[in-house]
Amino acid sequence: MTIYIIGFVITFLLVMASGLPVGFGLGFLGIALLTTYIGFDAAASISVEKAYAAMDSSILVAIPLFVLAAQLISETGMGKRLFDAAKSFLWWSKSGLGIATISSSGVFSAMTGSSFVSASTMGLIATPELRRAGYSDSLIAASITAGGSLGSVIPPSIVMIIYGYLTDESIGKLFMAGIVPGIMLILLYSFALSFFISRNYRSTPPLQVGAAATRAESVQAGCGDENSAAPVERMSKRKALKEAFWGLMAPVIILGGIYLGVFTASEAAAIAVIYCMLIGFFVYRTLTIKKLINILMEAAAVSAMVGVIVVGGAVLGHVVSFGRIPQQLLETIVSLDLSPLQLMLLINLCLFLLGMFLEVMALMYLAIPLLVPVIAYMEWDNVWFAVIMLLNVNLALITPPMGGVLFVVSHIGSIPIVKVMKGALLPISMILLVLLLVVLFPSIATWIPSNM
Repeated sequence: MTIYIIGFVITFLLVMASGLPVGFGLGFLGIALLTTYIGFDAAASISVEKAYAAMDSSILVAIPLFVLAAQLISETGMGKRLFDAAKSFLWWSKSGLGIATISSSGVFSAMTGSSFVSASTMGLIATPELRRAGYSDSLIAASITAGGSLGSVIPPSIVMIIYGYLTDESIGKLFMAGIVPGIMLILLYSFALSFFISRNYRSTPPLQVGAAATRAESVQAGCGDENSAAPVERMSKRKALKEAFWGLMAPVIILGGIYLGVFTASEAAAIAVIYCMLIGFFVYRTLTIKKLINILMEAAAVSAMVGVIVVGGAVLGHVVSFGRIPQQLLETIVSLDLSPLQLMLLINLCLFLLGMFLEVMALMYLAIPLLVPVIAYMEWDNVWFAVIMLLNVNLALITPPMGGVLFVVSHIGSIPIVKVMKGALLPISMILLVLLLVVLFPSIATWIPSNM
């Protein structure tokens, strides 16, 4: 039976490597395999039925709404205000600008739910200032990839919604489960960056403030040069907080409402859209009707792409179930006679290796249907395993050679991909540490959801 599982995984990887968009690749593989079982006519009929059923889900309503909210937040200038607020509090630290990038990315992720939106937006905002302060390309990459990776764990994560849809788990509980690991990642990223800079002080400049900072102070050996380094301006804390207040309130309203049971995840997504539109039109006044139309079109395109992935994944999921592949995998695992910890470490190793070569959605649609019976058999908490899965998704986003966030950072910052990969080693090591802690101490993930 193991040969069928290996054959399925290899076929899946070959289709994903063919260059087809993920959604089309999933659907093509599903129809092709189903045809070998029951013939093309029956396969086509079942595929249409499964595609319709996949989209007929109230859970998925949250995805286009959160995508729209992310686009609105990106266009209204909230990201810049969050970055300025963080910078105003951290200007005194040598690593302040990098930590400001990470912390503001965390708050930004709590509004957008997307790692790619967070990495691209904060990359555009922070890269010029990091470079002007004399940060090396590797340090810039470390700061932005660390911040960008937070979008998959910190709620309202779109990846969490997909996991909840595939496992029929409460989206609200999944959102709450990501809070503590997300905060841990922000703190560990910041400590690791500070430690690295303190050990390499001569090659990393402190964050300089105002015109009084001299060029000599902002240029340190091996990091920047005399022509590129310049003082970094900051505004007062009061003014920065006033500017960022409405942005800081967004995650409080979204997550607070879900935790208190005031509204569901889908309702929270709708409220987020309305809130962002009101802020954009009447508070920041950076949103216009013309810009809103463009935002709606971009959000529709992204949502359609996600919809195709959901449909393709539903067809493939039916094939996986029809061929009893999860049951065969479970039988194989039981025959290995592993302890729960050994099995968990083996699963994480497989997810890590697959994440190096698969896009995030492809990884989830391959792994989750196969692992659901294993989770049930081992009597593992589904919310706990969700956080483990999402941390592996985080790794997949920033792990060479296929980490999508790496290429976003490279493109936006005009940084050679090799230097981006070098910088990504810092967040990768911290994610692995948090992953190990969550595996050993499940309450890190389950504490807040269990108190809802």
